[in-house]
Amino acid sequence: MSLLNSIDRDHVLTAMETWDAAGGHNYMLVRGGVSTHVVLHHGKEYDAAAIAGIAHGLATGRTLTPADIPGGSEGASKALRRLGFEIRDDSPPGERVPGTRARTPRTPRAATTRATTTRATTSRPRVAASDRVDKLCPTCFLALPATGICDNCA
Repeated sequence: MSLLNSIDRDHVLTAMETWDAAGGHNYMLVRGGVSTHVVLHHGKEYDAAAIAGIAHGLATGRTLTPADIPGGSEGASKALRRLGFEIRDDSPPGERVPGTRARTPRTPRAATTRATTTRATTSRPRVAASDRVDKLCPTCFLALPATGICDNCA
């Protein structure tokens, strides 16, 4: 059972209201506007993964980050589409693979061997500090300062 089965349409609508009240459009600017799946509602655009994560928090009390959502933005957009929301997929055409869940074709497992696998290829890629996603306040969803205490809610 998917984590997002607990949300319903009312949770998503409340998440959108929360997003607007907290200045969610600034969140898109902080992330660089790189959301590949966008929820369209009443002429406004919302990050699908962020809205699904907030809606999950409203339904269960535990807000999900995009990394916590099974399938990431695609998983969030499927759940929101199931609830009747319009989703726009902005991923580049080369990454879309019709009829599969993966964005890019996978190589067969037999093609990779332990002898060719090095430590550098199995470790997580390094991310520049400027490219890391800011931690968000669980109450107002604004970026937290270095102290970890929200200036808005404290």
